[in-house]
Amino acid sequence: MDHVGRRAGAAIIAIAALGLTAAFAVAFAAAPASARTLVLDLELEDSSGEAPSANHAEWLKRVSGELRDGLNAKGYDVVDGATMARLVPPGTEIRSCDGCERDIARAAGADLVVFGIVRKVSSLILWIGVVVEDVATGQTVTMARGDIRGDNETAWSRGVGWLVEHRLADHAPAKR
Repeated sequence: MDHVGRRAGAAIIAIAALGLTAAFAVAFAAAPASARTLVLDLELEDSSGEAPSANHAEWLKRVSGELRDGLNAKGYDVVDGATMARLVPPGTEIRSCDGCERDIARAAGADLVVFGIVRKVSSLILWIGVVVEDVATGQTVTMARGDIRGDNETAWSRGVGWLVEHRLADHAPAKR
């Protein structure tokens, strides 16, 4: 093939690449860069048989706030915590309410809902599990779980931070 033929071939490839780039740009422009996300407070599920700690309620509030802040920093458009507190009826256990998390999220105008538990097996063995659901479809976007060691605020905080950084950040709406 002579140099004219090579130039013509290169021009055709360049035009095709520009066409594909434009098609991808249109397709991705239609997809929202973020989705309103309601992050519900984490709940404690304690099967340890140990006496309840007065600190647990405070730690749950604090690490739930850290979860909201962390997800917001990673590309989730998190609904403010005051909205969440206003919409969740007192005494509601999200982990066993059979889909009420989506109703609460719809009332908040959210596209995604995040909820989860801190599961205490003993003073040493705990884990944190988090679910991200699409409010419109009820489909799970992702689930994440991380083991933690120690029933203390530092361990809980590190566990939530690890989940955000290593399991949930990749599923942020801007990255989907």
